[in-house]
Amino acid sequence: MTDILTSETPVRIPVPIVPPYDAKLLFERYEQVGNRARLVRLEPERMRFVRAVRAGGGALPVAVEFGGDVESPTASAAMPAGTPPAVAAEAARAVAHMIGASVDLASFYAALGGDARFAALFDRLRGSKLLLDPDPFECMMKTIITQQLNLSFAGTLIERLAVLAGETLEHEGKPLLVFPDAEAVARLSYDELRALSFSQRKAEYVIDTARAVVDGRIDWARVERMSDDEAMRDLTQLRGIGRWSVECLLIFAYGRPDLLPAADIGLRNAVRNVHGLDAQPSAADIDAIGAAWAPWRTYATYYLWESLRLK
Repeated sequence: MTDILTSETPVRIPVPIVPPYDAKLLFERYEQVGNRARLVRLEPERMRFVRAVRAGGGALPVAVEFGGDVESPTASAAMPAGTPPAVAAEAARAVAHMIGASVDLASFYAALGGDARFAALFDRLRGSKLLLDPDPFECMMKTIITQQLNLSFAGTLIERLAVLAGETLEHEGKPLLVFPDAEAVARLSYDELRALSFSQRKAEYVIDTARAVVDGRIDWARVERMSDDEAMRDLTQLRGIGRWSVECLLIFAYGRPDLLPAADIGLRNAVRNVHGLDAQPSAADIDAIGAAWAPWRTYATYYLWESLRLK
């Protein structure tokens, strides 16, 4: 029977995905490590997640639903009935970016599949792609908050910031937090964040970075046009933004494929395990080992991070 379209029918746009893609691995990861830090509501029984996406000058709830299998994946983005076509198209493009729809893992596997240590990971993680943040400001805020904190407490602080300065949408009768924009965070005081258990320094980094966005010292479109090295030089001039923060921004907001966060403890632990080293490698060791992973160092790093979760 053909569905009858009504004014309540969601706007649904297909999001083509370059295979392989395993949505089950995505849901497995975020069920295990927690998803509050990304403000994503997972519904694994439906292979769907819901999050707020900024498009058309505002925020709207978008349900991303997956189907098919690893070699023939499908995805769609569903938005509220009545969403204007231009806004729906913008939101669908954000979803495609967020789920790495255009990332060609086959090229990654071909490049590093000759390394037996990666070949074993590829067998276990075939079709695993990064889940990106669609908004670079949100990504930078989460990165600054997460610095030197465990993931659980960082997620708590991120959620508290969203409750304080963001807004709440309704989706299928349930509340959906919208991460605040730079203007909303810039209006906060340090004391307001201190009252939420932010340290003084972290409160300063969060608010001062938001103010740098508002006054134009950080221009996300300009960052997007920069090379990795240019972005590193430009952004690390700001207080509270170090090399690791920029690497995370370029990976998790812009999806840059060839970043190597050599100082990251998780990566160093994973390399130690996978390479069977007696001691944890230094950042310089990681740089040397990771040179062979170019131009896929981001995904090599991601698969090594995932190896820790799979143990």
